[in-house]
Amino acid sequence: MKKLALTLLTLFIFWGAHGQSKMRVDSADLWKRITGLEDRIWADFPKTFVETQSVLDQAKNSDCYGCEGRALMMVGKFYWVNGQYNQGLELFHQSVTIARSIDDYDTWSKATDLIANTYYYQAYYDSAEHYFQKAYQIAEKVNDLEGMIRILYNTSLMYHRKGDFEKTIEYIFKGEQIQNKLPQSQRHIEAMGAMGSLMIDSIYYREAINDELKNLNRYITIKDSTSIYNAYYNIAKSYRQLLNHKMAARYFIKVCDIMEKTGLIPEWNMVAKDYSDANMKDSAFYYHYLGKQNIKRTTAPNVSYAHELLGESHLHFNQLDSALYYYNMALNMSYAMNNRITFTGIHRRLVRVHTLLGNYKMAEYHLNTGLGLAKEVALIHEKNLLNEGKFLYETKGDYKKALFYSEKFKDYLDSINRQEVAVNLTRLQAEFKTAKKESELKAVTQNYQLTEEKIKTRNLQIGLSLISLVLFGSFGGFYFARFRRKKKMSEVLERQNKEKEALLHEIHHRVKNNLQIISSLINIKSRSASKETAELLSDLNNRIYSLGLIHEMLYKSDHLGAVDLRAYLTEQSRLTLASLELERGAVELQLDIDEVEANFDVAIALGLISNELITNAMKYAFAPTQQEQIIHVALHKISDQLHFVISDNGCSGTIPEIEKSFGLRFVEQLVKSKLNGKLNITYNNGLRLEMMLQPKI
Repeated sequence: MKKLALTLLTLFIFWGAHGQSKMRVDSADLWKRITGLEDRIWADFPKTFVETQSVLDQAKNSDCYGCEGRALMMVGKFYWVNGQYNQGLELFHQSVTIARSIDDYDTWSKATDLIANTYYYQAYYDSAEHYFQKAYQIAEKVNDLEGMIRILYNTSLMYHRKGDFEKTIEYIFKGEQIQNKLPQSQRHIEAMGAMGSLMIDSIYYREAINDELKNLNRYITIKDSTSIYNAYYNIAKSYRQLLNHKMAARYFIKVCDIMEKTGLIPEWNMVAKDYSDANMKDSAFYYHYLGKQNIKRTTAPNVSYAHELLGESHLHFNQLDSALYYYNMALNMSYAMNNRITFTGIHRRLVRVHTLLGNYKMAEYHLNTGLGLAKEVALIHEKNLLNEGKFLYETKGDYKKALFYSEKFKDYLDSINRQEVAVNLTRLQAEFKTAKKESELKAVTQNYQLTEEKIKTRNLQIGLSLISLVLFGSFGGFYFARFRRKKKMSEVLERQNKEKEALLHEIHHRVKNNLQIISSLINIKSRSASKETAELLSDLNNRIYSLGLIHEMLYKSDHLGAVDLRAYLTEQSRLTLASLELERGAVELQLDIDEVEANFDVAIALGLISNELITNAMKYAFAPTQQEQIIHVALHKISDQLHFVISDNGCSGTIPEIEKSFGLRFVEQLVKSKLNGKLNITYNNGLRLEMMLQPKI
């Protein structure tokens, strides 16, 4: 008995000491471990999840301020991303209780946002709305701008799912207004809410790509891997919205490479999806294969989504039995998690597969089930289901029902298109109001400065008057009066010039906005157009963007009469290159442009020429097997002439064939009529278009 008692006493002392060691854990180190879990949430999930439990145990037994509440939120988030929503909810509520009691507003806001998102993923929208509002109020209280943007973004997505476009737009605009208060480096495309899924605005996404490309060099120089990752991700998403799936895939590969290097699970199935949409079968299934290698290391929703994407690729390439298998797997997983948002999309795909297989009863079952769910959880998906109903009954030969679904689909599509146009107009109106306010503020500032100058001038005049009276008498008074008249005239002229400048700024902004509306309308039209027509519309949009870009630059410039050709042609060339679909390796753009200023007309002509010739080179210059692909753009000022050259190292057709093209005739007309120049075309290991121009710059 004594030995037993001694043993128990020893164990008690040991465990007591162990417990005390937990109490003495370094708080800063523990907090760092807890917050660091978020960066590893997409790492080897089973292993990392075990670690979260250990960290939570330490937090509960430590005196670290705020650690327990934060750890509860992080463990809850691991349950959440794994589709275990009820377990996640319980821990989020516990986290909120602790965070609220100690005024830990950051954890309180984030945990509340996660509660809202949990209800959103399960399509319990009333509860989601309630908690989104709570989360926003908390973030607003401590002026957490990034947190406010994140919550508004999530809220806009929820309303978009519900089909409430008015609310969607409202929360998008709120997010955009707050986003403009952040430094440029902290702005991300995700903060724009559901804008991307609600509409396709080519100018908006091209601007996003351009901004991220400008930032990339700086991120790479300072080796900021997180910012590089975000930039690549945002560029990839933008290209996807522009339906440029090849370029989207290429940037998603860069994203996955960074994930792999940092120990995260690469999202190879995202790459596969874009290659599938680009009809590149071998590439699509290669990256699906890479994605399969990580299935056991990732979360349940990711596994479900991977099966859905596999089903999508097999359907795209008409491998129907395999598509059916993967879609059924994805559907069963979604029901097991009660991930109600994903139901409608999978049911819609199964309508298509069963119709193609001739299983009409099963197709009707999935159609009716999907439509019923769409009314309850995701109204935005009803459009696609109606289209599948049309396809089902056309294939079946039931033309009465096919007509019914066709008319409902058309009505729905018209409604969506009207909404998209309304979004564009509303956003542009908001931009105009902001610009107007800025103009008014600028005018007030200018008036203030003028008043200050007038006061100084008046004081000077008084001093001069006194001196004049003493020294010169009436002779001095004569010259002083003359000075006053000249000064007054000068002030009037200066005020008129400032008013003209403000007006011109406003005009450039309005023109750019109008071009943006036209671009959006063209994009809407191109969705229902044939492939050939869609390509023509895309080329037209590139030209419109060249025009819109110069108006935007002039609006932002202090020198309305002059355009910086180096800045303009550099940006325009890069964006033209980036906007085109490439089936081969990336094209290298070499720029050699002098610092030259020119008037508006000259800049427009040069921009249109650059767009036309780069587009032609991208489409026709390079052989599929060519490794090194280069486009060179050079502009030099020689005396009173401009030497403008665009060349490539491709294998274009013969010069006579090229000279017959509409694009080249368009360029020749611009060179002669607008730039007072000549065009010379040569071919030697590539096409070279050389222009000697003598415009009035």
